[in-house]
Amino acid sequence: MATSIRAVLHSSSFKTGTAVFWVMRIFLTLWAILALAVSPLPAEPNEIERPYLGQPILNEGAAGLLLGPWQRFDTLHYTRIAAEGYTNESDSVFPPLYPLLIRATGFPIGNTHSTHMLLGIIIGNLACWALFVLFHYIADKELGEANSTRTLVYYAIFPTAFFLVAPYTESLFLLLTLGSLWLVKYGRFGWAGLLGFGATLTRNTGALLIIPFAYQYWQHCLGYGKWKIEPASWSRQLIGKGIAVLLPAVAFLLFVIYRASIGLPSLGRIYNEYWYQKTGIPGQDLLRALNTMLLGGKARSGELTLWFDFFVAILLLITTILAFKRFGIMWGLYSAVMLFFIFLPTSELKPLYSFSRYALAFFPTFLLFGEWGKNGWMNRLILYPSIVLYLYFSGQFFIWGWVA
Repeated sequence: MATSIRAVLHSSSFKTGTAVFWVMRIFLTLWAILALAVSPLPAEPNEIERPYLGQPILNEGAAGLLLGPWQRFDTLHYTRIAAEGYTNESDSVFPPLYPLLIRATGFPIGNTHSTHMLLGIIIGNLACWALFVLFHYIADKELGEANSTRTLVYYAIFPTAFFLVAPYTESLFLLLTLGSLWLVKYGRFGWAGLLGFGATLTRNTGALLIIPFAYQYWQHCLGYGKWKIEPASWSRQLIGKGIAVLLPAVAFLLFVIYRASIGLPSLGRIYNEYWYQKTGIPGQDLLRALNTMLLGGKARSGELTLWFDFFVAILLLITTILAFKRFGIMWGLYSAVMLFFIFLPTSELKPLYSFSRYALAFFPTFLLFGEWGKNGWMNRLILYPSIVLYLYFSGQFFIWGWVA
């Protein structure tokens, strides 16, 4: 793993990923200040439209300019967990790693809300920086140098990519996930398992990594039913690698056991009660969204976000199928299980909930974009709508508009 890290640091990917990250970071800082200057928020919270969850509003001085615009939605759950643990039921669907990192790094400088916001942004931004470098590196290996920068740019300007520098779990989860997939592809099961363990403790969907991990284990260690390791040593080695494959699922199991041990309701009940979601037939929300979009159903209606979420859902379906042929079974399996998982929850009020944000986890989709972008008209088709929607959605986020 140390060799791989050194290779990344000495590659052009480090320079390109760093440049893209800082352009994105500086632009969003200025854009947030402008958006709130044009459309200032009321000074008082509103538990329906602007739920600060009982935490201080950062709207004055440097904290107001730099931290306040990111004090939105899930962020406030993470900062509340960092401050109070799982004392609020609604927070208990979020695994502990990210808020734990916020709290742990806050000890030397004081665990105040402002500190937690600052550290949440720093942790998320460092993860985003590393993610951009790593994704460019992987795109270079998968597509060639000519396509790698274009792939990263498409990823960085995807309409919901501003979440990558928000104090959300997005960047940390995606960094750990992408790193684990790249390592397991080359048989580095121990390190891949540890990163997958961390990914699951960042977001529950990390447990799905066990599927592509298991496929790679079969490929590398069992060889279509033929033992590749000598009988004298196969048992110890295969067991060690097999345990590593299971680590993402182990992390999820530990989280479930911990929640039960402190008396919290099941994850399903919390999602149903606070997020109005329940497990249903995969794809059911596509029909519900269509009913709302075309026939005026009772779910969220007249929203650009619903139309875009529907478009993204169809796009992910198509690109997941194509990923199997273009990038192999491991990448295809990863996209397929992720897609199946995000199609499982259904909601009468909020169909296709946050699909556009979850799309950031579909790395093969963006690798396909990178290849397709060689064509001039396809490049413009991807680039121009992405920029317009990126500006609109990020601006909406800053003024407390729901995006994903």
